[in-house]
Amino acid sequence: MRTETRLGLGALLAALAGIYVTQTLVTTIAMQSLPVLLRQAGASLQLVGLSALFMLPWALRFLWAPAVERWRLPAGTARRRSRTLILRGQWLLAAGMLAVASAGVAGGLSLQAHGAWLLALFFAAAVLAATVDVACGGFAVDQLTEERRGWGNTAKVGGSYFGMLLGGSAFLLLADRHGWPLALGAGGAAIVLLTLPLLAVREPQRAQAGDALARPSLRHAWQRPQVRRGLLLALVLGAGVRTAMVMTGPLLLDKGASMADLAWLFGAFSVGAGLAGTALGGLLVRWARGWRAVWMAVALESAVLAALAVGAASLPLAGLTALVGLLFGAMACGFVAIYSALMGLTSPSQPGVDFALFQCADALIAMAGGVAGGWLAQRFGYGACFALAAVMAAAAAAFAARRHG
Repeated sequence: MRTETRLGLGALLAALAGIYVTQTLVTTIAMQSLPVLLRQAGASLQLVGLSALFMLPWALRFLWAPAVERWRLPAGTARRRSRTLILRGQWLLAAGMLAVASAGVAGGLSLQAHGAWLLALFFAAAVLAATVDVACGGFAVDQLTEERRGWGNTAKVGGSYFGMLLGGSAFLLLADRHGWPLALGAGGAAIVLLTLPLLAVREPQRAQAGDALARPSLRHAWQRPQVRRGLLLALVLGAGVRTAMVMTGPLLLDKGASMADLAWLFGAFSVGAGLAGTALGGLLVRWARGWRAVWMAVALESAVLAALAVGAASLPLAGLTALVGLLFGAMACGFVAIYSALMGLTSPSQPGVDFALFQCADALIAMAGGVAGGWLAQRFGYGACFALAAVMAAAAAAFAARRHG
């Protein structure tokens, strides 16, 4: 049996950062920036609201993840095809964006007359990006040993935050000054550049040929106790912060923040706090390792949520803004620690499927938590919403510490 070989750390981190900047760039344009542009062009709120459907491919990608994984890890050979799938998918995304941008420059597409068509095109892009993400997760798990998961997930989560900045604030600023076609063309060109680190490497083969009888499947995933445990942990660990996060903006608005303040808060400020939290998470995983890092990160989330619960009614706007920034950072730290630990629960024969299931569970709790947070804040006030979120996060940290610490 051959020894498993992996990419060098520097080349791998550059490739992962490029991959996840691209993935988040596309989804941020689709889910955040496009609705703003359509509304500015006079589109109805009903049409703009359809952009929420872009979440569906990300929440449901586990359904076709086994088919993607079977192509990525073909039976009867030691080859991996993650690099090929990711590059082709992201180049197709870039080509689509450049084609739409060209049509916009030529006058063949406009936000006013073709808003529904643009939504349909970006929904197709969301399906493609979600499909590519299965291979991205599998590639990351394949190449990251336990010792390197802290660094790898720092690049993954940090790249996602940088992609949010490019697809959100930077895209809208460019669209406002030079028009949406140029902004979209710049996004397509950026994707091409971001794929260069992955293009520059050769993906190592597996240690042995894939077993034709062990085909990746959802059934195989569900039969493994590690996957069932990981799904439960993904739901439990995310419940607290997901319940509170959607209410941070309304809280600050009710405390007197202007729309310009919120634009800055959820733009550069949140990205900066997220990147700082990502770096902290990477260091934490390097120091504590495994599930010990997870319960520490989630305990940090609980502490910040408790502070928000106590201060929601009495703290001035500046103090609440600082706490929200800390929550952004704590959540990013938690992402790095949780993703690193969940990677250890995946099967070597289908890591893309297993990791996609964990991420879909996280997307589910994000949607459910947002609805629950709104209901709690409306019925019982912001303080009660954040207090319950803090209790859930503390219970999740204790659960992780007891079961895995």
